[in-house]
Amino acid sequence: MNGAVRYIMLAKKAGKLAVGTPAAIDAVRRARGGAVYVAADASAATVKRISDKCAFYGAELRRLDIDGAALAHAIGKTGVVAAVYITDAGLSDAAERSFSAGE
Repeated sequence: MNGAVRYIMLAKKAGKLAVGTPAAIDAVRRARGGAVYVAADASAATVKRISDKCAFYGAELRRLDIDGAALAHAIGKTGVVAAVYITDAGLSDAAERSFSAGE
């Protein structure tokens, strides 16, 4: 499991996670920074939509190595989750370090 997914799970437990594409985009608009984590099987249109918003608001776009169903399962949701955004700065930084380290 990707190290960033562990921090995503922790952020969900702490109530510091925006789940889903619309919620992640809204969080990027409000926070102006951070990173959106996108499932590996997200559609090209979804990735482009998030990428455009991230570029405009100065956020990073990170592709996870798990699919949307596994991401949903990791955060206790049913179905598929295409994107999430960690709203807490400390957890977001830790997830970024973990993602960059390739854990």
